[in-house]
Amino acid sequence: MRQDSHRYLIAYDVPDDKRRGHMAVTLKRFGLRVQFSVFMVDCSPSHVLVLQRELEDIMDRDQDSVLVSDLGLSKTADDRAVTWLGHSRYIVGDGSMII
Repeated sequence: MRQDSHRYLIAYDVPDDKRRGHMAVTLKRFGLRVQFSVFMVDCSPSHVLVLQRELEDIMDRDQDSVLVSDLGLSKTADDRAVTWLGHSRYIVGDGSMII
């Protein structure tokens, strides 16, 4: 993992099944699914811009929304950045997921 990697929480609301599927496939290339429409991505700030452009190419700006939240440096990210209620998946410092 790069020293400048940040952890991003990315959520999307896409009513169209086809576009929603394309969003999920794209995000799976970059990170880990933690809920149906929510992903955790560890990457550099410049790489997240590439991801955002890919998502913008898929989405319909009149119907869809995507939230990208920077949770800070990946190497210092911990459970304090996110509160889980119910069944949870924990992301450890190296980007691995514990279920």
